[in-house]
Amino acid sequence: MKTMKAAVLHGIDDLRYEDVPIPELGPHDVLVKISACGICGSDIPRILTNGTYHFPTIPGHEFGGEIVEVGSEVDGKILHKNAAVIPLIPCHHCKPCEIGDYAQCENYDFLGSRNDGGFAEYVKVPEDNLVIMPDHLDPEAAAFMEPVSVAYHVVTNNDLRYGEDVAVYGLGAIGIFIAQWAKAFGARVFAVDLDEKKVEIATQLGLEGICSANQDAVKTIMERTGGNGVDVVFEAAGSGFVFNQAFQILKRRGRLGLVGRPTDGLQVSNESYEKLLRNQITIRGTWSFEFKSFPHHAWQTCLEAVNDGKIVLEPIISHRIPLRDTYKGVRIMADKSEFFYKILVKPELD
Repeated sequence: MKTMKAAVLHGIDDLRYEDVPIPELGPHDVLVKISACGICGSDIPRILTNGTYHFPTIPGHEFGGEIVEVGSEVDGKILHKNAAVIPLIPCHHCKPCEIGDYAQCENYDFLGSRNDGGFAEYVKVPEDNLVIMPDHLDPEAAAFMEPVSVAYHVVTNNDLRYGEDVAVYGLGAIGIFIAQWAKAFGARVFAVDLDEKKVEIATQLGLEGICSANQDAVKTIMERTGGNGVDVVFEAAGSGFVFNQAFQILKRRGRLGLVGRPTDGLQVSNESYEKLLRNQITIRGTWSFEFKSFPHHAWQTCLEAVNDGKIVLEPIISHRIPLRDTYKGVRIMADKSEFFYKILVKPELD
Protein backbone atom coordinates (compact mmCIF):
# COMPACT_ATOMS: atom_id res chain seq x y z
CA MET A 1 0.00 0.00 0.00
CA LYS A 2 1.39 3.38 -1.05
CA THR A 3 1.31 6.13 1.53
CA MET A 4 1.59 9.91 1.63
CA LYS A 5 2.08 12.59 4.26
CA ALA A 6 -0.95 14.55 5.44
CA ALA A 7 -2.12 16.81 8.25
CA VAL A 8 -4.95 14.73 9.66
CA LEU A 9 -7.55 16.02 12.12
CA HIS A 10 -8.30 13.25 14.63
CA GLY A 11 -10.38 15.42 16.94
CA ILE A 12 -10.81 19.00 18.05
CA ASP A 13 -7.35 20.62 18.27
CA ASP A 14 -5.71 17.32 17.35
CA LEU A 15 -4.06 17.82 13.97
CA ARG A 16 -1.34 15.23 13.28
CA TYR A 17 1.29 15.14 10.55
CA GLU A 18 1.40 11.46 9.61
CA ASP A 19 1.42 8.78 6.93
CA VAL A 20 -1.93 7.82 5.38
CA PRO A 21 -2.84 5.74 2.32
CA ILE A 22 -2.82 7.49 -1.05
CA PRO A 23 -6.49 7.59 -2.15
CA GLU A 24 -7.73 4.99 -4.61
CA LEU A 25 -9.50 6.42 -7.63
CA GLY A 26 -12.96 5.69 -8.95
CA PRO A 27 -13.55 5.69 -12.71
CA HIS A 28 -14.35 9.44 -12.85
CA ASP A 29 -11.72 10.61 -10.35
CA VAL A 30 -8.24 12.06 -10.72
CA LEU A 31 -5.32 12.19 -8.31
CA VAL A 32 -3.95 15.69 -7.75
CA LYS A 33 -0.45 16.23 -6.39
CA ILE A 34 -0.83 19.33 -4.24
CA SER A 35 1.29 22.33 -5.19
CA ALA A 36 -0.20 24.61 -2.53
CA CYS A 37 -3.15 24.76 -0.15
CA GLY A 38 -4.20 27.96 1.56
CA ILE A 39 -5.21 28.08 5.21
CA CYS A 40 -8.63 29.71 5.26
CA GLY A 41 -10.01 31.66 8.21
CA SER A 42 -12.79 29.05 8.40
CA ASP A 43 -10.14 26.36 8.95
CA ILE A 44 -9.27 27.86 12.33
CA PRO A 45 -12.52 27.02 14.17
CA ARG A 46 -12.86 23.88 12.08
CA ILE A 47 -9.54 22.59 13.42
CA LEU A 48 -9.34 24.14 16.88
CA THR A 49 -12.88 24.36 18.27
CA ASN A 50 -15.68 22.98 16.11
CA GLY A 51 -14.25 19.97 14.34
CA THR A 52 -15.16 18.52 10.96
CA TYR A 53 -18.15 16.32 10.16
CA HIS A 54 -16.29 13.15 11.14
CA PHE A 55 -12.85 12.08 12.32
CA PRO A 56 -10.30 11.51 11.01
CA THR A 57 -10.47 14.12 8.23
CA ILE A 58 -7.83 15.93 6.22
CA PRO A 59 -8.83 19.64 6.19
CA GLY A 60 -7.95 22.25 3.57
CA HIS A 61 -10.22 23.42 0.73
CA GLU A 62 -8.18 26.10 -1.10
CA PHE A 63 -5.88 24.02 -3.24
CA GLY A 64 -4.72 22.74 -6.59
CA GLY A 65 -1.82 20.99 -8.19
CA GLU A 66 -0.67 18.58 -10.87
CA ILE A 67 -2.91 15.80 -12.17
CA VAL A 68 -0.73 12.72 -11.81
CA GLU A 69 -3.23 9.87 -12.24
CA VAL A 70 -6.67 9.52 -13.83
CA GLY A 71 -9.56 7.07 -13.42
CA SER A 72 -10.57 4.60 -16.11
CA GLU A 73 -13.26 6.90 -17.56
CA VAL A 74 -11.13 10.07 -17.59
CA ASP A 75 -9.34 11.25 -20.72
CA GLY A 76 -5.59 10.87 -20.18
CA LYS A 77 -4.94 14.11 -22.08
CA ILE A 78 -5.22 16.04 -18.81
CA LEU A 79 -2.37 14.10 -17.19
CA HIS A 80 0.36 16.41 -15.83
CA LYS A 81 -1.80 19.49 -16.28
CA ASN A 82 -2.05 21.88 -13.35
CA ALA A 83 -5.56 22.41 -12.04
CA ALA A 84 -7.46 24.32 -9.40
CA VAL A 85 -9.98 22.24 -7.49
CA ILE A 86 -13.58 23.23 -6.81
CA PRO A 87 -14.06 21.76 -3.30
CA LEU A 88 -17.87 21.60 -3.35
CA ILE A 89 -19.26 18.35 -4.77
CA PRO A 90 -22.99 18.80 -5.47
CA CYS A 91 -25.49 15.96 -5.35
CA HIS A 92 -26.94 16.90 -8.78
CA HIS A 93 -30.41 15.69 -7.69
CA CYS A 94 -31.94 18.35 -5.43
CA LYS A 95 -33.96 21.38 -6.61
CA PRO A 96 -31.06 23.89 -6.35
CA CYS A 97 -28.81 21.55 -8.33
CA GLU A 98 -31.42 21.30 -11.09
CA ILE A 99 -30.86 25.01 -11.84
CA GLY A 100 -27.11 24.96 -11.21
CA ASP A 101 -27.35 26.71 -7.83
CA TYR A 102 -24.76 24.38 -6.36
CA ALA A 103 -23.90 26.61 -3.39
CA GLN A 104 -27.41 25.86 -2.11
CA CYS A 105 -27.21 22.09 -2.72
CA GLU A 106 -29.18 20.22 -0.08
CA ASN A 107 -26.90 17.19 0.08
CA TYR A 108 -23.43 18.30 -0.96
CA ASP A 109 -20.00 16.90 -0.16
CA PHE A 110 -17.07 19.22 0.50
CA LEU A 111 -13.36 18.51 0.26
CA GLY A 112 -11.65 19.63 3.45
CA SER A 113 -14.59 19.36 5.85
CA ARG A 114 -16.92 16.51 4.89
CA ASN A 115 -14.27 14.64 2.92
CA ASP A 116 -10.48 14.70 2.74
CA GLY A 117 -8.96 17.92 1.45
CA GLY A 118 -5.74 19.65 0.56
CA PHE A 119 -3.47 19.48 3.63
CA ALA A 120 -1.83 16.45 2.06
CA GLU A 121 0.54 15.40 -0.68
CA TYR A 122 -2.29 14.05 -2.83
CA VAL A 123 -6.07 14.44 -3.07
CA LYS A 124 -8.70 12.42 -4.91
CA VAL A 125 -10.93 14.76 -6.90
CA PRO A 126 -13.90 14.19 -9.25
CA GLU A 127 -12.96 15.16 -12.80
CA ASP A 128 -15.91 17.57 -12.93
CA ASN A 129 -14.36 19.60 -10.09
CA LEU A 130 -11.21 20.51 -11.99
CA VAL A 131 -10.39 23.88 -13.51
CA ILE A 132 -7.39 23.41 -15.78
CA MET A 133 -4.76 26.14 -15.37
CA PRO A 134 -2.70 27.67 -18.20
CA ASP A 135 0.77 26.13 -18.39
CA HIS A 136 2.50 29.49 -17.95
CA LEU A 137 0.65 30.40 -14.74
CA ASP A 138 2.40 29.73 -11.42
CA PRO A 139 0.88 26.55 -9.92
CA GLU A 140 0.47 28.44 -6.62
CA ALA A 141 -2.31 30.43 -8.25
CA ALA A 142 -4.53 27.36 -8.04
CA ALA A 143 -4.68 27.74 -4.25
CA PHE A 144 -6.26 31.17 -4.67
CA MET A 145 -9.02 30.28 -7.08
CA GLU A 146 -11.49 29.37 -4.33
CA PRO A 147 -11.27 32.65 -2.36
CA VAL A 148 -11.11 34.66 -5.61
CA SER A 149 -14.29 32.87 -6.74
CA VAL A 150 -16.02 33.51 -3.40
CA ALA A 151 -15.19 37.21 -3.73
CA TYR A 152 -16.46 37.28 -7.31
CA HIS A 153 -19.73 35.73 -6.16
CA VAL A 154 -20.08 38.40 -3.45
CA VAL A 155 -19.64 41.23 -5.96
CA THR A 156 -21.95 39.81 -8.63
CA ASN A 157 -24.58 38.72 -6.10
CA ASN A 158 -24.84 42.36 -4.98
CA ASP A 159 -25.23 43.68 -8.53
CA LEU A 160 -22.22 45.97 -8.44
CA ARG A 161 -22.30 48.49 -11.30
CA TYR A 162 -19.68 50.53 -13.08
CA GLY A 163 -18.99 53.91 -11.49
CA GLU A 164 -20.39 53.12 -8.06
CA ASP A 165 -18.68 54.04 -4.80
CA VAL A 166 -17.85 51.05 -2.62
CA ALA A 167 -16.47 50.46 0.86
CA VAL A 168 -14.98 47.10 1.79
CA TYR A 169 -14.55 46.47 5.51
CA GLY A 170 -12.17 43.67 6.45
CA LEU A 171 -9.16 43.05 4.22
CA GLY A 172 -8.59 39.37 4.81
CA ALA A 173 -8.23 37.22 1.70
CA ILE A 174 -11.92 37.45 0.79
CA GLY A 175 -12.10 41.17 1.53
CA ILE A 176 -9.03 42.12 -0.49
CA PHE A 177 -10.30 40.09 -3.44
CA ILE A 178 -13.75 41.70 -3.16
CA ALA A 179 -12.00 45.07 -3.26
CA GLN A 180 -9.95 44.07 -6.31
CA TRP A 181 -13.04 42.75 -8.09
CA ALA A 182 -14.95 45.95 -7.31
CA LYS A 183 -12.09 47.98 -8.80
CA ALA A 184 -12.06 45.70 -11.86
CA PHE A 185 -15.81 46.33 -12.22
CA GLY A 186 -15.08 50.06 -12.42
CA ALA A 187 -16.00 51.10 -8.90
CA ARG A 188 -14.20 53.56 -6.64
CA VAL A 189 -13.12 51.43 -3.69
CA PHE A 190 -12.42 52.38 -0.09
CA ALA A 191 -10.55 49.47 1.56
CA VAL A 192 -10.88 49.54 5.35
CA ASP A 193 -9.08 47.48 7.97
CA LEU A 194 -7.58 47.81 11.44
CA ASP A 195 -4.25 46.33 10.25
CA GLU A 196 -1.96 49.00 8.84
CA LYS A 197 0.09 46.52 6.81
CA LYS A 198 -3.01 45.18 5.04
CA VAL A 199 -4.11 48.73 4.31
CA GLU A 200 -0.66 49.48 2.85
CA ILE A 201 -0.98 46.47 0.54
CA ALA A 202 -4.46 47.59 -0.50
CA THR A 203 -3.11 51.03 -1.34
CA GLN A 204 -0.34 49.48 -3.43
CA LEU A 205 -3.06 47.66 -5.38
CA GLY A 206 -4.67 50.96 -6.34
CA LEU A 207 -7.39 50.99 -3.67
CA GLU A 208 -8.12 53.86 -1.31
CA GLY A 209 -6.84 52.32 1.91
CA ILE A 210 -8.16 53.48 5.27
CA CYS A 211 -6.67 52.20 8.52
CA SER A 212 -9.57 52.42 10.96
CA ALA A 213 -7.20 51.92 13.90
CA ASN A 214 -5.84 55.43 13.49
CA GLN A 215 -8.44 57.35 11.50
CA ASP A 216 -12.23 57.70 11.53
CA ALA A 217 -13.39 55.59 8.58
CA VAL A 218 -16.87 57.11 8.45
CA LYS A 219 -15.57 60.67 8.52
CA THR A 220 -12.90 59.93 5.92
CA ILE A 221 -15.30 58.22 3.50
CA MET A 222 -17.92 60.95 3.84
CA GLU A 223 -15.32 63.66 3.24
CA ARG A 224 -13.86 61.91 0.19
CA THR A 225 -17.33 61.40 -1.32
CA GLY A 226 -18.39 64.98 -0.75
CA GLY A 227 -20.82 63.95 1.96
CA ASN A 228 -22.68 61.55 -0.33
CA GLY A 229 -21.49 58.23 1.09
CA VAL A 230 -21.24 55.00 -0.88
CA ASP A 231 -23.58 52.88 -2.96
CA VAL A 232 -22.40 49.57 -1.53
CA VAL A 233 -20.74 48.40 1.67
CA PHE A 234 -19.22 44.92 1.69
CA GLU A 235 -18.90 43.61 5.26
CA ALA A 236 -16.10 41.03 5.18
CA ALA A 237 -14.93 41.46 8.77
CA GLY A 238 -17.69 39.59 10.60
CA SER A 239 -18.04 42.56 12.95
CA GLY A 240 -21.23 43.74 14.60
CA PHE A 241 -19.65 47.17 14.98
CA VAL A 242 -19.01 47.38 11.23
CA PHE A 243 -22.51 46.12 10.46
CA ASN A 244 -23.96 49.11 12.30
CA GLN A 245 -21.36 51.54 10.96
CA ALA A 246 -22.30 50.64 7.40
CA PHE A 247 -25.64 52.45 7.69
CA GLN A 248 -23.81 55.70 8.46
CA ILE A 249 -22.13 55.80 5.05
CA LEU A 250 -24.67 54.15 2.75
CA LYS A 251 -26.58 56.33 0.30
CA ARG A 252 -30.35 56.14 0.02
CA ARG A 253 -31.29 52.82 -1.59
CA GLY A 254 -27.74 51.61 -0.90
CA ARG A 255 -26.79 47.95 -0.60
CA LEU A 256 -25.11 46.13 2.27
CA GLY A 257 -23.42 42.93 1.14
CA LEU A 258 -22.63 40.50 3.94
CA VAL A 259 -19.99 37.77 3.76
CA GLY A 260 -18.03 38.04 7.04
CA ARG A 261 -19.15 35.54 9.68
CA PRO A 262 -19.46 37.11 13.15
CA THR A 263 -17.92 35.23 16.05
CA ASP A 264 -19.61 37.38 18.70
CA GLY A 265 -23.23 38.39 19.09
CA LEU A 266 -24.67 40.73 16.48
CA GLN A 267 -26.97 43.52 17.66
CA VAL A 268 -28.66 46.05 15.40
CA SER A 269 -28.92 49.51 16.94
CA ASN A 270 -32.18 51.43 16.78
CA GLU A 271 -30.42 54.11 14.73
CA SER A 272 -29.23 51.53 12.19
CA TYR A 273 -32.68 49.99 11.95
CA GLU A 274 -34.24 53.41 11.39
CA LYS A 275 -31.79 54.16 8.56
CA LEU A 276 -32.43 50.72 7.08
CA LEU A 277 -36.12 51.60 6.85
CA ARG A 278 -35.96 55.27 5.91
CA ASN A 279 -33.21 54.90 3.31
CA GLN A 280 -34.67 51.65 1.94
CA ILE A 281 -31.37 49.80 2.25
CA THR A 282 -31.03 46.36 0.70
CA ILE A 283 -29.17 43.73 2.74
CA ARG A 284 -27.99 40.60 0.97
CA GLY A 285 -25.93 37.71 2.22
CA THR A 286 -23.62 35.64 0.02
CA TRP A 287 -22.51 32.07 0.57
CA SER A 288 -19.74 30.11 -1.14
CA PHE A 289 -19.21 30.46 -4.91
CA GLU A 290 -20.84 29.70 -8.25
CA PHE A 291 -19.59 27.25 -10.85
CA LYS A 292 -22.46 26.41 -13.16
CA SER A 293 -21.49 26.49 -16.83
CA PHE A 294 -24.28 28.71 -18.13
CA PRO A 295 -24.27 31.60 -18.97
CA HIS A 296 -20.64 31.55 -17.88
CA HIS A 297 -18.39 29.51 -15.63
CA ALA A 298 -17.48 31.78 -12.70
CA TRP A 299 -14.25 29.92 -11.93
CA GLN A 300 -13.11 30.31 -15.54
CA THR A 301 -13.91 34.02 -15.33
CA CYS A 302 -11.81 34.22 -12.17
CA LEU A 303 -8.97 32.33 -13.78
CA GLU A 304 -8.99 34.75 -16.72
CA ALA A 305 -8.90 37.72 -14.31
CA VAL A 306 -5.87 36.28 -12.50
CA ASN A 307 -4.18 35.44 -15.78
CA ASP A 308 -4.80 38.99 -17.07
CA GLY A 309 -3.52 40.63 -13.88
CA LYS A 310 -6.89 42.16 -12.93
CA ILE A 311 -6.72 40.15 -9.70
CA VAL A 312 -3.26 40.21 -8.12
CA LEU A 313 -2.14 37.39 -5.81
CA GLU A 314 1.54 37.72 -4.87
CA PRO A 315 1.21 40.65 -2.36
CA ILE A 316 -1.33 38.59 -0.41
CA ILE A 317 1.11 35.76 0.35
CA SER A 318 2.76 36.26 3.73
CA HIS A 319 3.94 32.70 4.47
CA ARG A 320 4.93 29.60 2.55
CA ILE A 321 5.26 26.69 4.96
CA PRO A 322 5.90 22.94 4.65
CA LEU A 323 3.07 20.48 5.17
CA ARG A 324 4.58 19.34 8.47
CA ASP A 325 4.08 22.88 9.83
CA THR A 326 0.37 23.13 9.01
CA TYR A 327 -0.61 23.28 12.69
CA LYS A 328 1.94 26.07 13.25
CA GLY A 329 0.28 28.04 10.48
CA VAL A 330 -3.13 27.50 12.07
CA ARG A 331 -1.80 28.74 15.41
CA ILE A 332 -0.27 31.85 13.85
CA MET A 333 -3.70 32.77 12.53
CA ALA A 334 -5.55 31.84 15.72
CA ASP A 335 -3.13 33.55 18.12
CA LYS A 336 -2.24 36.49 15.83
CA SER A 337 1.31 35.99 17.09
CA GLU A 338 2.78 37.64 13.98
CA PHE A 339 1.57 39.42 10.88
CA PHE A 340 -0.05 37.09 8.38
CA TYR A 341 -2.08 37.41 5.24
CA LYS A 342 -2.47 34.27 3.17
CA ILE A 343 -0.51 31.30 4.51
CA LEU A 344 0.22 28.67 1.86
CA VAL A 345 0.97 25.08 2.80
CA LYS A 346 3.38 23.58 0.26
CA PRO A 347 4.16 19.84 0.56
CA GLU A 348 7.20 20.24 -1.69
CA LEU A 349 8.90 22.18 1.14
CA ASP A 350 8.89 19.12 3.45
